[in-house]
Amino acid sequence: MSSFYLERRPEGEAKVIALKASILIDGTGADPIRKGVVVVEGNKISSVGKEGDVRIPNEAKVIDLGHKCILPGLIDAHVHIIGARAYSLADRIVNPHDFLVLIAAEDCFKLLKAGFTTVRDCGSKIALSLKKAIDRGIIPGPRIYAAGRVISQTGGHGDIHYLSREEAIKMGCLLADGPDDCRRAAREALREGADFIKICTTGGIGSEKDHPWTPQFTVEEIRAITEEAHRIGKRVATHAQGAEGVKNAIDGGVDSIEHGYFLDEEAVEMMLSKGLFFVPTIALLEVYKKSLERPYDMPPWRLKKQKMCIDAMPKSLMMAYKAGVKIAAGSDYFGAPLREHGNNADEPITMVKVGMKPMDAILAATKVAAECIGVEDRIGTLEEGKLADVIAVDENPLEDITALKRVSYVMKDGSTFYYSST
Repeated sequence: MSSFYLERRPEGEAKVIALKASILIDGTGADPIRKGVVVVEGNKISSVGKEGDVRIPNEAKVIDLGHKCILPGLIDAHVHIIGARAYSLADRIVNPHDFLVLIAAEDCFKLLKAGFTTVRDCGSKIALSLKKAIDRGIIPGPRIYAAGRVISQTGGHGDIHYLSREEAIKMGCLLADGPDDCRRAAREALREGADFIKICTTGGIGSEKDHPWTPQFTVEEIRAITEEAHRIGKRVATHAQGAEGVKNAIDGGVDSIEHGYFLDEEAVEMMLSKGLFFVPTIALLEVYKKSLERPYDMPPWRLKKQKMCIDAMPKSLMMAYKAGVKIAAGSDYFGAPLREHGNNADEPITMVKVGMKPMDAILAATKVAAECIGVEDRIGTLEEGKLADVIAVDENPLEDITALKRVSYVMKDGSTFYYSST
């Protein structure tokens, strides 16, 4: 066995690397390539194809991964890197902020080792700083696209109902009411460095005094936010579980629907006609089922709402999938039990469990997730000219999708981060 961890390409490491494996899935949806090869020069892919058809430069360092399967680096399009290890907010109140940052840094390490070379963080003050630390090579971790603070109406899903308004804002949300105030909140989020804006247009599971199917924000309020984001080329993602809030969000101009537990045919048709992305966070289906047996520190109101969503979640996903809506993989994991970072491949695995084809689940965690973030020109597939984010898993995930959790090689941006030869 040999394992090693690198933050960046060290001095003296080969500038050209050729990766070989018995099978290669390039993330485009094309048939797998037997005896596949990926040649990396610097931090970019220079060629991909079948062994014998691809020229391997003489100076290349060849890494033969044997019977493993090469894939693009995985992408989780919905995470929260907040330094949590429990569901109770007390965990984040009693622990000092600097300790939470260290826990969050550990989660970044876990994500990268698990093959996730890119994530989209849908709400975390810490993530904006983690992104800078990773980009500068201070800590190892995935490429982060971060929303920073979530925008919620007063009393909405992003609000923390059992705290005072002032304390809730300190904990990391932006509360806004009315179109003008929503426009201000959007500008504030962008001022703080948000790569995209995250809003809440329905209630949710983790907010005490609302319900998943209850709409939040008016169309006018939503439109004020999306106008501010789109003006500077940024996207807007919305937490939206009930159909009415989904449709309001679409009318207001959002770019992706997160969760969508209670979709109806009209909501699906609207997503399809507008070309929106759907991030179903279906891994939570298994979390909600397991919590009925062991609730950890989840409050009764949360457990009750989780149970109410179990039957609806797979039905909504399959309705959208069969209609042809663009589906991106996002786990909604944040570090608590059952939702630990490093297990994020639970999302494409659960997608297959409820009826999606394995290839489509893989595309949801690679190509489509990159498109959802808006970085498909750089990552998401193994193609010439793209950044060299490459992983290998122990078996063919088209035959056993759970192979996505058995990662034995990780390259991010042309540098090998993890390699286990066993």
